[in-house]
Amino acid sequence: MRIGLSTSCLYPLPTDESLACLASVGVREVEIFFNAGCETRGDVLQKLCEICKTNEIHVQAVHPYFSFAESYTLFGIYPRRVQDAMELYCGLCEACHALGCDKLVLHGEKEPFNISEEEYIERFGTLALQTRRDGVILTQENVVRFRASKPSFLRRMRADLGDLFAMTLDIKQAVRSGEDPLAMAREFAPDIVHLHLSDHGACGDCLPPGSGSFDFDALFHILHDGGFSGDGVVELYRSCFDEVSAVCTSAEKLTQISNI
Repeated sequence: MRIGLSTSCLYPLPTDESLACLASVGVREVEIFFNAGCETRGDVLQKLCEICKTNEIHVQAVHPYFSFAESYTLFGIYPRRVQDAMELYCGLCEACHALGCDKLVLHGEKEPFNISEEEYIERFGTLALQTRRDGVILTQENVVRFRASKPSFLRRMRADLGDLFAMTLDIKQAVRSGEDPLAMAREFAPDIVHLHLSDHGACGDCLPPGSGSFDFDALFHILHDGGFSGDGVVELYRSCFDEVSAVCTSAEKLTQISNI
């Protein structure tokens, strides 16, 4: 397993500058979190690609900048806006191809919910089928106060979507949702394709790995035994750590213990 860092760790530093910073401290596995439409095309995307090529960086996943609006677009009640969102997401496959990436992370619908579970799953499946045809896996992240925060709904998605269901497991989001990350890993290991890693404990619920009490050893054993075959990134908020190099070191340690 390869563990890297998300460019979101350095937000609000511009995404290309974040990637360059991570490259400068030796990070070679990343998730790119877009923060503006201009970063998904043209000169900025070209710059991101050049940084990756020059530094031999592997992009594990891409995170769209408009996750906050998915309740009103992709999972909204206005059909034309839904269609626009479908096309916008499909357009991101081109950015994924340019970066050599095959995973696209989705948050989904936030409370209060406006559409039914059936409609949500149908729309996810429609989009997932289109992105798969373009060689990109659409992956559902568990996010607190969002539709997919609970294992019960993720279970239903898996049952209804079959092979089109794929999941990003976010440790801090599971904790914030009142869920046990290890239990979620155990249940969904074969469906998890990407990891957002962080620690938690008495000092907070979004800490650099090694700064809290989470049992990463147990996590990686559960995932390995359950058939997980993906990679992951440390994803933190900038206020949660001091030095980028320290987070880089924690990612390296996670890589070591994950290779069971």
